[in-house]
Amino acid sequence: MAIKDLLIQIDAFTAPEAQLAYALGIAEAHGAHTIGVAHAPSGVASLRNDAQFALSAFARAGEQRGLTVETRLTECAPGDFAGLLALQARHTDMTVIGQPATDGSQGRAQTAVYEELLFHSGRPVLVVPWAGRPKPVPQTAIVAWDASSTAARALADALPILRQAAKTIILVATDGQSTTLGADPGTDIAQHLARHDVDVELRCIPLDPETQTADLLLSQVADLGADLMVMGGYHHSRMREYILGGVTRTIMKTMTVPVLMSH
Repeated sequence: MAIKDLLIQIDAFTAPEAQLAYALGIAEAHGAHTIGVAHAPSGVASLRNDAQFALSAFARAGEQRGLTVETRLTECAPGDFAGLLALQARHTDMTVIGQPATDGSQGRAQTAVYEELLFHSGRPVLVVPWAGRPKPVPQTAIVAWDASSTAARALADALPILRQAAKTIILVATDGQSTTLGADPGTDIAQHLARHDVDVELRCIPLDPETQTADLLLSQVADLGADLMVMGGYHHSRMREYILGGVTRTIMKTMTVPVLMSH
């Protein structure tokens, strides 16, 4: 797989310019066509003007990098935007969005967009944190590997980025009892990545029952100086799909580097 087109939600990038620069940097690194999408509630002229202004700024920034740029304004009720964005995402290789806010109506709306993209677009979602200035071409990428179908999907979706990374670390947390990872946890998937010309390293760490998985992953990101994390995304609800699993939810709230997730 190669990244040939990217969908970028412009609404989430109206604050830190570093987020927009990162999204455009990803497109530039892969020579990808970029599609910027902004939302304006139906019938609200001032917000429509704001969205158009943001799209125009996005187009100029992309063209300055030599990218082919397309802009789309989606006018609809706020509750309809997530589904419409996911529909558009199905026609591209990847969607880039900003880290959802943690509270308030804006945070709930952003989280709804993220969840719809993750669970129903059928495409990977690359989430950019509010803090820092992430690198579009990572020096060190971490892959959280648990041999699940979602982890496998995320790994496959991330391959174009991992090939460019200086180093990719397969991170396997083991408890000494799980049989799903095999007798030699992580070795098979590390060899698989090596066959795809990824500079890969395997790191197995003991799973501490007193430490939450999300905290373990984030501490490894800090210890290893990683600038990208790849992981499968989960929801844990039979009644509502739009309830994230605990690890996914915590990562979204406390992420310090871009996170590529697939489901």
